[in-house]
Amino acid sequence: MKIILLQDVKNIGKKGQIKEVPDGYGRNFLLAKKMAAVATPGGIAIVQKEDEKKQALLNQQRAQTRSLAESLNKKQIIVKARSKDGKLFGSITAKDISAEIKKLKLEVPEKAISAGHIRDLGSHEVKITLDHDIVVSINVLVEQA
Repeated sequence: MKIILLQDVKNIGKKGQIKEVPDGYGRNFLLAKKMAAVATPGGIAIVQKEDEKKQALLNQQRAQTRSLAESLNKKQIIVKARSKDGKLFGSITAKDISAEIKKLKLEVPEKAISAGHIRDLGSHEVKITLDHDIVVSINVLVEQA
């Protein structure tokens, strides 16, 4: 029996998927609990249109992420910090780097920046992992304030 899942069902599939299940399981459990609907040609067409819309939205989001990655790629961010003898009093964190990137009118979440704690003056390579597994590296130059 072909069904369209109306909600996520463990060990069967996610909402909106079309699945083939045994007749008794489909009729007595999934349809009875309104977890699924019978897959009619009209219902299948609706599901396919929704999948196309989701795919188009995903492609648009990927394109936006790629353009952000291109604008960030090999950029140099300058961060000023107080130091003594080449060692910083504190450390440069992802929050500091994100704030400097925002000054360039680009939005990068702190979670995406994998800088650790930078404690020395000088140039440091920092990796940024954006959505859709796009990785960009930027150069962070830490200067004395």
